[in-house]
Amino acid sequence: MKQIDAHLHVWSNDPVKFPFRPGTPDSIAQGDAEFLLELQAEVGVDGALIVQPIHHEFDHSYVNDVLARYPDKFVGMALADPKADDPTAALQALKDEHGYQGVRLNPGLWPDGESMDGPVGDRLMTFCADTGLVVGFLIEPSHFAQVDALCTRHPDAKVIIDHFGSVKPGQTSELAKLLALARHTNMYVKVSRFPVSSDSEWPYTDMSETIHELIGAYGVERLMFATDFPHVVAQCGYARGWQIADHVTPTLKQEQRKWLMGGTVMSLFNGWGN
Repeated sequence: MKQIDAHLHVWSNDPVKFPFRPGTPDSIAQGDAEFLLELQAEVGVDGALIVQPIHHEFDHSYVNDVLARYPDKFVGMALADPKADDPTAALQALKDEHGYQGVRLNPGLWPDGESMDGPVGDRLMTFCADTGLVVGFLIEPSHFAQVDALCTRHPDAKVIIDHFGSVKPGQTSELAKLLALARHTNMYVKVSRFPVSSDSEWPYTDMSETIHELIGAYGVERLMFATDFPHVVAQCGYARGWQIADHVTPTLKQEQRKWLMGGTVMSLFNGWGN
């Protein structure tokens, strides 16, 4: 089974051709696709799921370009604009014209005073369920109830919670809520962004108990490992970022590791030669 990085971003190193959103720092990390491919080749990673980066916000031009140039390497997840008059129109175009297979929902982009589980969220969830787009949630534990409500009303939508749902070691009540969400059988979790989630240094072994709790609740077939490139490069390096799973889940059987390191994401998305 191939090794697929289930969550990362790419952005242009040419802000004239592919502008960044206003307020983006001048000194952001290198994040172009060619740099990523070099790093992946060094460690034998076969491809990745690209999530539209906030640096380009709703301008998907750079990721569109990358998907067109490397169709066997990458699958795209778009970023929804919940403030748009019709938040589904742009997503439909990205799916039809560029082959995007997922949509990220970020509650931080919602209009002030509106909850993610309100009318806009319902509209986006219905759209994704109808079109087969996978929903990705960039959330914190305070949003778990909203995700629970949306998934209850839209059981046909396939959804992923990014980055452990921002649950950190020792947050037992927050972890219990994340584990309880496993009752939604179409819900998956990315075990990713370890340097941010962990309270220790590389290889972030304090996240081991959390992962094994998640395996118990969701099964390894609903978990997927990711590096969160390019952030991981400055945090510990891409190669060591990819090795984290070997340290935090050393007792996994080979078949379980295959699911975690590529099988799960390949079961949700079409690409990478599968």
